[in-house]
Amino acid sequence: MTALLDKVRQTVEEHRLFERGDKVVVAVSGGPDSTALLLTLAALSPEYDLDLIVAHLNHMFRGEEAEADARWVEDLACRLNLPFVREDADVPALIRSTGMTVEQAGRVARYRFYERVAHAVGATRVAVGQTLDDQAETVLIHLLRGAGLTGIAGIRPKRQVPYGYVVRPLLNVTRAETEACCAAAGLTPRRDPYNEDLAYLRNRIRHRLLPWLADNINPRIKELLAQAAAIWQEEDNYLADCARTAYREVAREEEGALALARERLAALPLALQRRVVRLAYATLSGEDTRDLAFEHTRALLELAAGGGQALDLPHGVRAERVGTDLVLSRRKEREPVTPFGYSLAVPGVTVIPELGCAVHVIIEGKPAPYPSGSLVASADFDYNEAGPQLFARNRRAGDWFCPRGLKGRKKLSDFFIDAKVPRSERDRVLIIATPDNVIWVVGMREDARYVAGPASTAKVRIEVRRTTG
Repeated sequence: MTALLDKVRQTVEEHRLFERGDKVVVAVSGGPDSTALLLTLAALSPEYDLDLIVAHLNHMFRGEEAEADARWVEDLACRLNLPFVREDADVPALIRSTGMTVEQAGRVARYRFYERVAHAVGATRVAVGQTLDDQAETVLIHLLRGAGLTGIAGIRPKRQVPYGYVVRPLLNVTRAETEACCAAAGLTPRRDPYNEDLAYLRNRIRHRLLPWLADNINPRIKELLAQAAAIWQEEDNYLADCARTAYREVAREEEGALALARERLAALPLALQRRVVRLAYATLSGEDTRDLAFEHTRALLELAAGGGQALDLPHGVRAERVGTDLVLSRRKEREPVTPFGYSLAVPGVTVIPELGCAVHVIIEGKPAPYPSGSLVASADFDYNEAGPQLFARNRRAGDWFCPRGLKGRKKLSDFFIDAKVPRSERDRVLIIATPDNVIWVVGMREDARYVAGPASTAKVRIEVRRTTG
């Protein structure tokens, strides 16, 4: 316990996680990590004069088992003579209403709960039990998903929130150390079977990839990934400061909008261009940039450079090229799109009035339709595979495809969730399909089985062009 306390004390001091006299909400699920967090902070509370409140959220997934978890945490809080707050959140209902994944919905429910408790008790800190193991897993998750520096820098020890800070005192402590801490205290923490389910990427990384890397590459792989994350965090902080300075030089506020001077934006290094447009998006939308994918950022910069006229982004933001500026504004609420479907002229042009665009189908070696309207997206397919009968439509229940660059098939609904497409926008995503299969989620990903390649003897190019502003 002494060694663990020394590690936690070092993290607290290095990142100034607490101020003397802080009131701290300690998030405790009952697992070994959060239990060790509670034991550690209880031991350190006299040193830092901390006022601790134990908080537990029942996600309502596991019936009586979850209820037993809550009782176990409450009993531990009582033994430590600490106040206990508990809430039940219908996370399954949140998943059904929003289309979030289990992980996303659970996280949203937890942090909403922490904020409510912090406001209710006047706390300025919420302590959560993420460890060095969680850091290593998170770095790999973000790396495998193609994240930039901010993503692969992983979990921050301290994150500012409206009521104060979320802090992670165990970020340099391993999971083995938290389990040993619990054992030394004579406690048997609760176990959530979710953490063993290999259907989830984090669990596959935890139980398969990291052990393989430790056995075959480097036994200290977790520590090295956590070390890399610490380095990347410092570099990310530096670039963030540079981006804020550049943003002030490039951006100006207009009534209900933000305008970025395109010429000044283009003069910045590409790394700063990306950060500036993401900062503009976050400033206007009031959201962080988690839902702004790499494809969105690239499309924004292409729009600023002269490609297309307008672009719709998540959370109701619209970007337009207006004279010498790239203007971001709040998008007016649009009427819902009802299901539609059109048989495409092959070759030829088919107008999609519901989306204000037209689909141009061009067969290699044959006369092409006149390319009127600004280009939204284009892709090349193997004509022998896609065939002459093609359709333009929006999503249908049961749709799936084999996204290029990913292994195997994926349900379209899951693809939308992973790509952060807002639920309200999913019916507006144009789908190109054969009578049986999706071949292209326009502007996002083609089906690998239909993409034209070196062996294709006949090719068909499909262009989507805007017909309205």
